[in-house]
Parts: sequence; structure tokens; C-alpha cells
Amino acid sequence: MDEIELAHEPKEATNLRVARQRRNYLWQKRVSRGWLLKNEEALTDFTSSGIAVIERPNQQRLLVESFCSKERDAKQLRDAFGGTSKALPGDWQTIFRSPARQPLKIGSRLLVVDDVAALSTATTRQALVIPAAAAFGTGEHVTTAMCLRMVERLSRNAPENWSFLDLGTGSGILALAAHCFGAATVVGIDNDPVAISTAKQNARLNHIHGVRFEIGDILKLFRMQKFEVVTANLFSELLIAALPQMRRLVRSKGNLVLSGILRAQQEEVQCALDRSGFSAVETRRRGKWVAMLVRSHSE
Repeated sequence: MDEIELAHEPKEATNLRVARQRRNYLWQKRVSRGWLLKNEEALTDFTSSGIAVIERPNQQRLLVESFCSKERDAKQLRDAFGGTSKALPGDWQTIFRSPARQPLKIGSRLLVVDDVAALSTATTRQALVIPAAAAFGTGEHVTTAMCLRMVERLSRNAPENWSFLDLGTGSGILALAAHCFGAATVVGIDNDPVAISTAKQNARLNHIHGVRFEIGDILKLFRMQKFEVVTANLFSELLIAALPQMRRLVRSKGNLVLSGILRAQQEEVQCALDRSGFSAVETRRRGKWVAMLVRSHSE
């Protein structure tokens, strides 16, 4: 009797039952920042699904994870890199799935999405995939979106072989977008090794080569070249402290794109710009946030 009932089970129910029986595995390892810097490229190449890096407040060590569809793959990760693995419930994708993010359109030239599956085959824009991870900047926050749109407009009239520097690069979204907009030299700086690891992963995900992501303190970058466009999407206090440094990093007739500024702090930032020899030539506001396009007084 059971066999007869099973033979008439609806196809959808059968597929669901099979999916729940299928096992998936999660490999994990707690590591130091130094270990991650040394091994993250080899680890990413070793996995088929990529890696996730999780940083928790007040903890020095990082948690590195990778999902595996087969127990054999999880075991190979353990053998090669150490760590542990565990079986996941059949519906783990539903448990961990993040809400879908709407694609972000930047002019007529770029579409930022969080997953390759979100791409439309009919789009005429170049696509940039930035997964939602570690809160390092996905384009969803208005400060990032305002910066992206300013950089896109600047790139239309940029000189040949123009150069771009992103201070506090996070996920690398601004640097990778500048590459898409035609910048010949692109550098992203961040003092957080996890952010740099994330940015490099995003570059590999998008098959982008030649963008340099480096760990560095934006207040101490004394020997770098100068750039046509410098962006900094940072808290106002850090922006103000970094303005003298930015003066040394932007070329004559170059542009600064600044964001992360709260409306209540706009006047303070403008005073600091004036003291540093800069003027805001364009100001954009979205909600409580402000973005500025800035140039030298003398230009």
C-alpha cells in the first residue's frame, strides 16, 4: 500500500522530499588576519562556492566559511587548511538566504547586482556583481550610490588613461566601477585586511584584473602617485582628518568625491575643505546623507 501511494506522490512533493534528503556541508575555520592574508587566494581558488569572512566585535580572530555540496569537498578543505565541517539541513539555503536586492542602475552604463542570477539578458549596461557580505558596501546604501553616479559622470569627460584612487575601499565597489568606466590605473586602500580580502574576491568574481587593493592607513599615504579622481566614502571626522593627505593625492584639476557626511556635519566639512584649499562644486543630498564633488580653490 505504501508503494502505491508513493507512486502517485505529486512531482513537486517528490522533488521537495529529495531536496530535504540531500546533504550539504559547511566548512569553517577561525583564523588570524595574517593567516587570511597569506591563504585567502589559495583558499578561494580551492573552493567552488567561494568563501565568507565574518568579523565579530571584540574578537581578534576571524571566522572563514565555505559551503560545500559534497562531504568529500568539505573533507578536502579540512585536509588542506584545517578547520571543521558539519552537515547542514536540506533547507539551509532558505534559512541563510538574504532578501533580494533590486539592481542599481548607474546611468546607462552600469548595473550593480548582488547575484549573477539577478542579471537580465536584455540589459545593455555592463554588469558588476557585488554580493551582500560583511557590510563593506554593496551599492545599496545611498552614500555609495551617490558616489557611483558622480564617478560615472566624471568618467565621461576624463582624460585618456585617467587614474582613480578609492580611500576606505571596503568591498571595492567604487574601484571596480571606475575600472568599468575606463580608468587605466585603479587603486583601492583600506586599513582592514578583511575588507581588502572581500574586494579581491569581488574582483575575481567579476573577472576584473589590474585593480590594486592594498592595506594602508589613509592618513599616512605619503609616497603614492597623484590621481585624477579620488573618492572617500567615510565618516566626516575621518574625512576632515584626511583632507591634507588628499591634497597630496589628487592631481591638478583633479576631483575629490566625498560622502559619508551627515547633513548635520555638512557645515563642519565645508569649513575644513576651505581650510585645506578645496571648494565643493556640487553637493547632493539623499535623506540624512550628503555627497560632495570637490576641487581645489585655484582651479
